[in-house]
Amino acid sequence: MSVQEALEGTREAEILSGMEESYRRIDEKQGAWKHAGAPLCIEGCGDCCTGFEPDILESEALYLAAWLIDNEPERASAIADGSYRPPEGRAQGTCILFEPHSPLHCTAYGGRCLICRLFGYAGDYGKDGKKRFRPCRFYPEDKLRRYGMEHRQYHEDELRQLYGTLPPAMADCMQQALLLLPGSSGETQPLREILPKTIRRLQWILLCTGGRDGGGEGAAPAGEKGGGAGT
Repeated sequence: MSVQEALEGTREAEILSGMEESYRRIDEKQGAWKHAGAPLCIEGCGDCCTGFEPDILESEALYLAAWLIDNEPERASAIADGSYRPPEGRAQGTCILFEPHSPLHCTAYGGRCLICRLFGYAGDYGKDGKKRFRPCRFYPEDKLRRYGMEHRQYHEDELRQLYGTLPPAMADCMQQALLLLPGSSGETQPLREILPKTIRRLQWILLCTGGRDGGGEGAAPAGEKGGGAGT
């Protein structure tokens, strides 16, 4: 049973369902953008992750925490109780989930946050209210030219002429995530701060509802026992 299924009928389950749908729409829009011929990330690059840690919303943290409990329960418990040690070889200031030796460079790729999904494949809005797009600053100039682009900002009209479609806008995706948090100020927190307490919160709710143990065989929320196990 997944975390979302175990939490059926709760506010948390509604947020998880909403984030899942939001991520599905992002994948759909990005798929159309990529299929139209937009620049694709270079396999194994990871430069955008190096020295970067995302600040995330409660809804993003909840989805990531649930993904970890579902797919990496020992790692989830270790993050929650403070015993987790990030992979070695990370640059200073890099996300605790960054994996230097993996092609995806993320130990929680399936649960990754909005910015991690959108970077390189999303645009924003100009003052005229129209979409615009700037290619990833880490993209090699010679490879970018193969896509008929250069390192500059492209206006909506140019993008339609080049590809016949537009990338998703980061602001729209953030707004969808915010709508799942009525009354929220939209405050974000560094991933390393919000993720442990969000995992602990989910572990506690799961324990109270009896749906799951919240972190592997015989697990209990962080703080109720010592130790623990680790895109």
